[in-house]
Amino acid sequence: MIEAYFDGLCEPNPGGVATYGFVVLRDGKKLHDGHGLACPPKTPQATNNVAEYTGLIKALEWLADQKVKEPVRVRGDSDLVVKQLRGEYKVKSPNLASLYQRAKELLSRLPAATIEWVPRDENAEADRLTNLAYAEYGGKSLPPPTTDVMTVDLVFAAPRDLVAAALRKANLKAAALTAVPGGTRVQVDLPARPEALRPVLDIKAALEGTK
Repeated sequence: MIEAYFDGLCEPNPGGVATYGFVVLRDGKKLHDGHGLACPPKTPQATNNVAEYTGLIKALEWLADQKVKEPVRVRGDSDLVVKQLRGEYKVKSPNLASLYQRAKELLSRLPAATIEWVPRDENAEADRLTNLAYAEYGGKSLPPPTTDVMTVDLVFAAPRDLVAAALRKANLKAAALTAVPGGTRVQVDLPARPEALRPVLDIKAALEGTK
């Protein structure tokens, strides 16, 4: 299954520097990502919502260019963008009208795509890319990701929403949570120490009723 995560920010909001980021995964492995300016900086068009829509559109454009036919789950932490595209909210801002129409047109070219809201901690890579774009605009750089980590890949015999809630309660950030037959595939980056795995295994045991 393909998953696409998008994000955007504007600092300050509105009228500041608006940037976006997105990442596309297949079965948890990165296929493509991107980041950049969402619109000219320090203009009336620069808002958080414009940045969020731009991140979504950039992800959808890449998927459409690849002529993806398989199911795609598009995920973001913008409640407004997700609910507008689901028809739950009306589009009232002139700034967003053309972006909304572009996103709808791209989604129509991806008939097997669905869009859903996720908490920010499940959108970490798109968030990182958005912040990277902001840092690059200011001539700065973000610290490189630490290499002293291990990626844990497990399947929990529990629904995705329960797994996500349990991980949040334990202050663990999943790199990806994917619904699979009979449960949820969990990918999480942990410090490269044997004891770091224990909280994840404890959650798995508790959710599966083996603890």
